[in-house]
Amino acid sequence: MTALILAATSDQRWRNHLGVPKHLVPIKGEPLIHRTQRALMERGERDVIVMTQPEWAEAYVIDGATWQAPKPSPREFVQEWDGSRHLWNNAGKTLIVYGDCYMTDELLDAMTQDSGEPWKAWARWNPSPVTGKEYGEMFGWTFTSDAHDLLDQARADAIAAHLNGRWHRVLGWEVYRLAVGFQVGQHEREDVHGVDWSDASDDFDRPRDWDKWLERNRHLAE
Repeated sequence: MTALILAATSDQRWRNHLGVPKHLVPIKGEPLIHRTQRALMERGERDVIVMTQPEWAEAYVIDGATWQAPKPSPREFVQEWDGSRHLWNNAGKTLIVYGDCYMTDELLDAMTQDSGEPWKAWARWNPSPVTGKEYGEMFGWTFTSDAHDLLDQARADAIAAHLNGRWHRVLGWEVYRLAVGFQVGQHEREDVHGVDWSDASDDFDRPRDWDKWLERNRHLAE
């Protein structure tokens, strides 16, 4: 299996809260993205690749993992997805996770143990009663080479719609919706490819998200 951790874009909304990029938020004294790499390797993953910028690699990547800069893409929004396409596993399973997300051990267990067939998008589709986040969050993807053509087409269609000004962004949600035949604004989930996961897993988009998460989940971080 190939495990890709997407961490090539910065987020101005975080505003260097705590004095670090949000990929380096400390979880029990360990930077968030380091925790994800370690957890994947402890689960037997040997091909762990962090997609990041050269100037961030030293701080982001731990021993046992490797890194690559994403290939150029039409917009920063799709740089990580589009720019890591050449690394998808053509002989087995690919796991894609977002490097700025905290994922519980239970979620990491589920994604690493999943066969990749059929392809799946792992996300919380609704606000979280556990963390207080008022909207959904995408955590990652699992798929095999059987799904490459479908995901390639969904990604290409999403990029084209963005470049034509029809959509203001292209992220994992948009790729998922097109891949299952939804409209980009159709905030729904079907039960074959969409895995609804709701626990303490979350993303810290803004300082208030971290503060609220920490208030409810301090035992996980300290």
